[in-house]
Amino acid sequence: MCEGVLSNKEIKDLTKGDIIKEGLTQSMIRGIALAVKRKAINYGKQAQSTQDVETKLDLISKQVSATATLALLAVSVSGEGVLSKAGIISGLFSG
Repeated sequence: MCEGVLSNKEIKDLTKGDIIKEGLTQSMIRGIALAVKRKAINYGKQAQSTQDVETKLDLISKQVSATATLALLAVSVSGEGVLSKAGIISGLFSG
């Protein structure tokens, strides 16, 4: 869903030191959401500044994927608990 939104290093930095088997902590989810939000905004700014149509479409596609990841994170903290850590992290990279 969100290939290229966060790098492997960014994911490791956000989850460093937290060994959780069942789900993400609220603070980890907030940290990931803030990082993804920053990426989505940056993709939008890059898309606005480029003149190449193909590059613009690629950046807009990445921005939409980042927005979908933010929706997934929002769903994960609402209701009866959080989604599994593996489910959310894999959502950042799947296409």
